Formats: sequence, structure tokens, C-alpha cells
Amino acid sequence: MKVSNIFYILGFVSIAISATNYLKGKSGGTQESSEQEKQRDGLFTGHWAPTFFILGKIVEDREDKNESLVTGN
Repeated sequence: MKVSNIFYILGFVSIAISATNYLKGKSGGTQESSEQEKQRDGLFTGHWAPTFFILGKIVEDREDKNESLVTGN
């Protein structure tokens, strides 16, 4: 499996985790602080997705050019 694919998968997984955490926090209940924490965790995790997608694209471009992933040469 290519490294770029791993980054893309991590991006989609972070979106799924984010949505799950956020929706768990909105489910209602008696522990309001816990629900707010879950919502914040969901939003925080959601910010990871763009980073993973950008890294995946950078690595994919280097893989297509047969360049080193670290040095770019």
C-alpha cells in the first residue's frame, strides 16, 4: 500500500471519528459538561482531515515523480 493512500485513509477516518464524537455530544442527557467535551473533541479531530489530505497529495506527487518522500530528490 502506498504511503499517500494511508494519509487519505487517515483523513476519512478522522472525519468519521469527528462526526461520531460530535453527534454523541449532541445526543442529549444529564451530563452537559461531558457532552460539550465530546463536541469539542469532535471539532478538534475534524481539523486533522485537511492536514492528512494535504500530506497525502504531497506524498502522492512525490511518488508519481519517483522522488524521495523525505528530501524530494
